[in-house]
Amino acid sequence: MNLYIMSRGRAGKVTTLASIPPEWRDRTWIVVRPDEELPYNEAYEGWHVLPCSEAVQNYSQKFQWILDGKPFPGLYEEKAVILDDDLVFSRRNEEGKLITERDPEQLAPMFAQMEHLLDTYPLVGIHPRAMGHAAPRGHVENGRIICVQGINRRLIGPVRVDPFPILADVILNLTLLGRGDKNAIITDFFQDHGPCQAPGGCSIYRTPAMQEQVIDYLVSRWPGYVRKVVRKPKVAKWLGDERIEYVAQWKRLQAAAPDRRVV
Repeated sequence: MNLYIMSRGRAGKVTTLASIPPEWRDRTWIVVRPDEELPYNEAYEGWHVLPCSEAVQNYSQKFQWILDGKPFPGLYEEKAVILDDDLVFSRRNEEGKLITERDPEQLAPMFAQMEHLLDTYPLVGIHPRAMGHAAPRGHVENGRIICVQGINRRLIGPVRVDPFPILADVILNLTLLGRGDKNAIITDFFQDHGPCQAPGGCSIYRTPAMQEQVIDYLVSRWPGYVRKVVRKPKVAKWLGDERIEYVAQWKRLQAAAPDRRVV
């Protein structure tokens, strides 16, 4: 199982690297556009920098490229983990409180647990720090997964997640749950991410119109399980004073799938 950190426009600012345990370092690849290979190699000497195909132009295409096993053609890799580049991780201490983990060696069990769960689940995530204190120990099933996607290519099978430049991760999760597959979300470790519209990444090309177009697609493909909402954030106004978002009924979608065959 390799770890693939997707990054763009953030050479020298990939905070996720600080959380990679030493034993996983040789299995970690920073996936970048070909024209960014040199600045990332200069910023992260000793780390693996992997340029993707010239045809890969956005987040969803890069996600699909990794999902399809394109990083190493001819070498079948059943399991992989796709990570955002701006992550910080936490874990529960002895008293059950959430603490930010600064020692990457303490996060080795998190990746080991993910690798183990991928024997059973096609998709495995890490619980967000928000509301993490209320989550049961171990893992939960059939919820929202963001920022970290552990995948089992054999269990997932053929799937397209790149019809739009953004939200490939959401399309993957809804597709699997709509087939009746389950996901797992680890709840002994937690992830947190940087601002959604920080320089680099999807902020380079994401627009309000694009956001709404993709969400309209989600609503039309999974009617009754995804709905469009308008957020009026007080602080995180990364798409303006109003932002089109979605709300998904993850568990209901999975539970209904065997009867309704929502695909």
